Amino acid sequence: MKAMLLVAVLLVLQACGTTVHQGQRGVRSNLLTGGQTNETLKSGFYWRAPWNQIDVYNVKWRSYVETAEALSSDGLPVIIKTIILIRPTPDELPILAKNIGPDFYPRVAKPELLAAVRSAVSKYPMVTVLEHSSEIANMVEAVMVNKLKARHLQVASVAMLADIELVKVGPVAVEYRQAKEQEREPKEFELITAEAENARRRAIGENHSLRIRSDEWSRKTGHLLNR
Repeated sequence: MKAMLLVAVLLVLQACGTTVHQGQRGVRSNLLTGGQTNETLKSGFYWRAPWNQIDVYNVKWRSYVETAEALSSDGLPVIIKTIILIRPTPDELPILAKNIGPDFYPRVAKPELLAAVRSAVSKYPMVTVLEHSSEIANMVEAVMVNKLKARHLQVASVAMLADIELVKVGPVAVEYRQAKEQEREPKEFELITAEAENARRRAIGENHSLRIRSDEWSRKTGHLLNR
């Protein structure tokens, strides 16, 4: 009987405790008030009252691979894969837990990463994207480090992966570019024609204005000579 009672007590006590393992951090919160402490719990076992909760976060570096669809500087579609190494800032975990929560990657990091990749790729022609992949990665990394620092996340590195999908868009991109050039040729012709017409009108206007000024000057000088 005593042994069963002891086991029951141990089970209750175990249910009121949380273990934070190596590579993890914990944040304690009150289920009744919804508030949480500003303390970051490091690895160890922590007792808690039944009305308290300890949320455990993995603070190890984790890699995520994303496929971004972007447009190059010449308007051609590029499909490129990016890998990012990221983790929560351990000492700022309570703020992260309060403002964002455990789904920080899909909510914050992923949208920022895709936007940064699209912005960087748009600065290069399609045929040079692979050639400048290191530069693009460095640009994206700088943006991500700066933006996610304010969101209590750390970025270790960003890299571009030369994926087969980038090659597959080649023929499609050529057709797309040819179509764009064909669309642009009539427009360029229209612009040239319009500019020529405007120049002609300006010349006529300037000639007419010179003629008027010449007549006025002749009248004035004639009037002065006759005085």
